[in-house]
Amino acid sequence: MSYVTVEAMRLKFGESELIQLTDNEAPYQHAINMDKLNAAMQEANSEIDAYIGSRYPLPLQVMPPFLVNIGCNLARFYANTGDLSENDPIKTRYDASIKTLTKISKGELTLGGSPAGESTPVKTTNNVVFAIGRRDFGGKGW
Repeated sequence: MSYVTVEAMRLKFGESELIQLTDNEAPYQHAINMDKLNAAMQEANSEIDAYIGSRYPLPLQVMPPFLVNIGCNLARFYANTGDLSENDPIKTRYDASIKTLTKISKGELTLGGSPAGESTPVKTTNNVVFAIGRRDFGGKGW
């Protein structure tokens, strides 16, 4: 399933940033290197599938928009070939996206619908016990 697409990347980051990320080797074309961008997007899409596929049947029937955002953040990180400092916005967004995917895989966040293997409610027993006896309110009965 494709969470991130070229169009989604253009909308989120703009053409010039995508050129800067992918057209980083001679001979420079001053255009998006589609091979590099597609490889980064494919890696992002497969990573998202790995996280959510453990809880939800794939392909998803409805794709939440925030998965597109996560996919874009991951692909941007994978397309970047330079060293990133710990507080670089690209790395920060990547780390936040991985944390969100981890929460989804653990069931701490949901995508809506029922996760795989949990289509029926969990059975619990709630016992209520009534006792007859003392009435401590007011001291003299009611």
